[in-house]
Amino acid sequence: MIKDLREYLAMLEGQGNLDRIETPVGLSSIPSIMAAQEKKGKTVLIENIEGYRYSVVNNIFGRREFLASVFGCSREEVMREFADRYDHPIKPVMVDEGPVQEVVLTGDEVDVERFPFIVHCAKDAGRYITGGMVIAKDPETGVRNLSFNRMQLKGPRKTGFRMSPTQDLESYYRKAVAKNQPLEIAVLIGSHPLDLLAAACGPARDVDELDISGGLRREPVELVKCRTVDLEVPAYAEIVLEGQINPGELEDEGPFGDFMEFYIPVMKNHIFHINAVTMRKDPMIQVIRAGSTDDVTLLGTPREAQLYRVLRGNNVDVRAINLMVCKNYLTGAISIRKQIENEAKNALMAAFGSFKFLKNCVIVDHDVDVFDPADIWWALSTRLRAERGVMVVPNAVGFGRDVHGIHTAKLGIDATVPLDAWDEFERVTIYNPDGE
Repeated sequence: MIKDLREYLAMLEGQGNLDRIETPVGLSSIPSIMAAQEKKGKTVLIENIEGYRYSVVNNIFGRREFLASVFGCSREEVMREFADRYDHPIKPVMVDEGPVQEVVLTGDEVDVERFPFIVHCAKDAGRYITGGMVIAKDPETGVRNLSFNRMQLKGPRKTGFRMSPTQDLESYYRKAVAKNQPLEIAVLIGSHPLDLLAAACGPARDVDELDISGGLRREPVELVKCRTVDLEVPAYAEIVLEGQINPGELEDEGPFGDFMEFYIPVMKNHIFHINAVTMRKDPMIQVIRAGSTDDVTLLGTPREAQLYRVLRGNNVDVRAINLMVCKNYLTGAISIRKQIENEAKNALMAAFGSFKFLKNCVIVDHDVDVFDPADIWWALSTRLRAERGVMVVPNAVGFGRDVHGIHTAKLGIDATVPLDAWDEFERVTIYNPDGE
């Protein structure tokens, strides 16, 4: 089993899926390099950045096949393997020391501006931490939570910090405010890929997502105590920023190019004060561009597993799920082997009910490749009967940053063949007298 990000990158490199860039590059050149690597479907490690000591890694989730390699399955089975491991959590264990604390910086030694964080989009307000995984504890129960929050660099020991009103972290912050105390957090940069996926799961609030990560890894996550805050962090991360968010302290933050490919305007957001930085001797800085394949695969994979669990629980014969049809996870395609007429409509309702961000969903037959947009459009053009197969759910709750508002309509499409007419819709295959 892969122990950390470094072993994961070694696996990708052995497969020919990682490119190293050793020639000197400027910080401002990194976004275009990342975009080119995304088109190639390869992870990139940029090792020589002018003016900075540390390397940058991007696109670690550049293709679904990367996760299939970790799980030891096909790309179609990633959702099933993820769901099965999710259902068998393993609690973390404490260790006395770990590589993430090979270097410890406190006080005036702390300067996050020395790390090669980048400006991602043309109108972004500045450099952002986008690949950070945040760990916090519920001030009342002590349950740990993992989350992703954008952080605009505002000084050597200070960043902006965006919390969504519906995040568990925001509820932790409100509890801390009620106690008139700061909320301590730790931000991990360069985490085990399965830890990142666990952070994107969104389980019930009494579930420790590090337990989920242990299940995904099939071994307990090793944790070390932070040096300046009462938190525990994975021992094999690259970098940890320790600090707190103070009650009622807000500043302007943004604009920022979000994953829906719109700019989020300037808004009042929290401030993260950094007390300490612990790290490996030669850490890698993971960056993720919002809306990239990297980002959408990270956010979408756990939701595919979530949909699979729900549909399986309703005895739907699910063959594949793809929430990465577009450059976000708000539109999806599901292939099923239909067992009863109109089953697709029930599956659509179950999908919308279990994942509120899902806005548009197409259900196709088992012979359609949901990972090929052209095949999905083929099913729409040949098998959809719009007068029967199109379902609109008005006034439902959707994604909070949808430009049309959180209360929006959902579109469901049944593009499956009538069960009694399957012979009429059989797909042609290439003639091969020597094979099947």
